[in-house]
Amino acid sequence: MSKDSDANPEPGLRWTFPVFRSLDGYRRSWLGRDLVAGSLIAAVAIPLSMGMAEVAGLPPVVGLYSCVLPLVAYALLGSSRQVVVALDASTAAMLAAAVTPLAAGRPATYAALAGLVAVLVGVILLVAGVLRLGFLGDLLSHPVLLGYQAGLAVVVAATQLPKVLGFDLRASSSIQQLGEIARRLGETNVPTLIVGLACVGVIVGARVWSATVPGALIAVALATVAVDVFDMQTHGVEVLGALPSGLPGLTWPPFRAEDLASIALPAAGIALIAAADTIVCSRVFAERGGYRVDTNRDLVGLGSANLASGLSGGISVSASAARTAVAESVGSRSQIAGVTAAVLMAGVLLFLTDLLRSLPIAALAAVVLVAVLRLIDLSALAALWRIRRTELLIALATTVGAIIVGLLEGIVIAVVLSILDFMRRRVTPHEAVIGLVTDRQGFFDIDRYPGAITEPGLVVYRFDGPLFYANSERFLESARRLVEQVDVRWFVVDASAISDVDATAARMLVELHRELDDHGIALALVDLLAGVRDILERADVLERLGPQMVFDTAEDAVTAFRASAD
Repeated sequence: MSKDSDANPEPGLRWTFPVFRSLDGYRRSWLGRDLVAGSLIAAVAIPLSMGMAEVAGLPPVVGLYSCVLPLVAYALLGSSRQVVVALDASTAAMLAAAVTPLAAGRPATYAALAGLVAVLVGVILLVAGVLRLGFLGDLLSHPVLLGYQAGLAVVVAATQLPKVLGFDLRASSSIQQLGEIARRLGETNVPTLIVGLACVGVIVGARVWSATVPGALIAVALATVAVDVFDMQTHGVEVLGALPSGLPGLTWPPFRAEDLASIALPAAGIALIAAADTIVCSRVFAERGGYRVDTNRDLVGLGSANLASGLSGGISVSASAARTAVAESVGSRSQIAGVTAAVLMAGVLLFLTDLLRSLPIAALAAVVLVAVLRLIDLSALAALWRIRRTELLIALATTVGAIIVGLLEGIVIAVVLSILDFMRRRVTPHEAVIGLVTDRQGFFDIDRYPGAITEPGLVVYRFDGPLFYANSERFLESARRLVEQVDVRWFVVDASAISDVDATAARMLVELHRELDDHGIALALVDLLAGVRDILERADVLERLGPQMVFDTAEDAVTAFRASAD
């Protein structure tokens, strides 16, 4: 489908259900690749989804439930042709953190609350999509996501390492869990450790060999066979045991009114993380595929997927970049791949659950460990050090907050730090005295270009940001300092980078004009944006200066200054 048809969607069924839009112009030659992609998605999802269910504190079969109706719901209502929704380590770990203290050790209550969280996340995302609030996903900046993912990897690894080592943890916080693991290494069950390390080796080796090889499925299959052949249960290797067969029924999770109040904030946090992951994933693969996506429709699709998951015995889902990349690598062109995976997962639930009976817990833990440790992107963190070190500090603070304080609290810390950093940059934007550079057109920062020429008696000052209440005093002090340093007759403000002005800043300009006028210095403004000009006109700033002191360009102001000196 062309970009033009994406930008101007046709009415009717094709617009209501985007899966039909993704089939517009579909070629029969693509079907085979979509079916292969769907098979690979299912192969990757079976072990990983069961492992993520364990991370969420739920039976592994819940992970399989979360991979049937959610895939179909997103295919019908999401906007991306390729995004695959699935259980994610971040939402699974956040779910466990939110529900565990409320369930108080009651499995039935735990499952009901987990389903209720998925339903509530779905409702929040649906409402956000309908109200076109997709921009809220941008609250989580790239450094925040990097830091959060690194912290999440440590938190999840702390819960899964004991399963590879063969003992249970008593501690609850991540720091305490890591300390307990270090103290109890001597209690390691060697056969369990061998199973876990062997699975890690198979998964990593398969990934090095080819991205399309389902290493996790191969690892758990081999581990399951090994447990039976070598009777490893008698040596302390834990297995899944019996899993319920068949598809889950559609039912509303039971809850009390007070449950909603308790999980509302955690559900909002999960919704924010899921939305950010999905929006980023959808945009990346759309750019690679040469088509467009609708952020708000993606929220509707993701909300529908979460609602479908919660009503069918599953838990919260979000976009899976890894599974989407696997599908893309074999030529996936549409959501037929996701629907194919859903059908295959339903087949597993109907006919193959007995084969999973002897699957060792250590194998699932190995699958999760390999998956989450990839979330620590050292190269991206190193890039932050080169680009902007304050953003690296934000990323590291988010990581530490997620590990020490908690995942939900880590998100709050991350968002607050991002907003504070944004405000810091708005309050203290770059500012410069600018001058002409020989053989170059325009004005340049005299600090960056020492050869830039300035006119005696003239200061051209550029302020690179919106001018508002929080930085207007800084602007005023900079102007005072500059006119005190040299003999100035004109002070010219290059406003080309001032995107907005508020009432406080307008009053400040009036004050600056009065102060300069008292000292015989003229104030001029150049290159005003239309919106800024309108505000300054309504605030009577331009009237005070007079039309002769408002110029289209800095060159015009310099010409007028020279003429005034003649």
